[in-house]
Amino acid sequence: MLSFSVDGIVTALGKGYYIFVYGIGVIAMLLSIIAFQFKHRVTIILSNFFGQTCWVLYFLLQGDLTSAIACALSAVMLAVFSKKDKWKWAASPFTIGLFIGLISGFSLLSFEGWSDIFPLLAGVFAVIANSRSDEKRLRQFSFFWCLFWLLNSVFKMYPVAFANDLLCTISTVVALIRYREKREKNVP
Repeated sequence: MLSFSVDGIVTALGKGYYIFVYGIGVIAMLLSIIAFQFKHRVTIILSNFFGQTCWVLYFLLQGDLTSAIACALSAVMLAVFSKKDKWKWAASPFTIGLFIGLISGFSLLSFEGWSDIFPLLAGVFAVIANSRSDEKRLRQFSFFWCLFWLLNSVFKMYPVAFANDLLCTISTVVALIRYREKREKNVP
């Protein structure tokens, strides 16, 4: 199993280490929460990409290689799907299947109990959501992506992740309401 230690960084930075790590975590949370409030698909995906990149750094600085790799896979997926208008292969069913396979495979390799179904489902919905061309569909599938991460946080009792996941779920609902299609009234 891969592992590494951050003891040298903790010792070198002292109390500044915690300020630095949690500062990165706050930035990651903010980027994840505001992402769904953007109007355009590419901006939503890029905000999530930068959020995932911050989560990678956050988890690496915490010594959590498994979570860092999972977030890195998500960041790569987001980078690919942000270019799907220019790279035709990025929109192919093969690419979508590849990312679902990678995220599912990684989740299954680290599966320990029944509650580990939530990250697996969240990963699948993340791929489906970010592969959509339409902002409305992206937000609709993202709701389930965020909801499954929220359920993961509840059942595994992760208070910081719970706050992030709850706010992200609320943000998707707010964005769905904010950007809903207005029905035009028939004028006789």
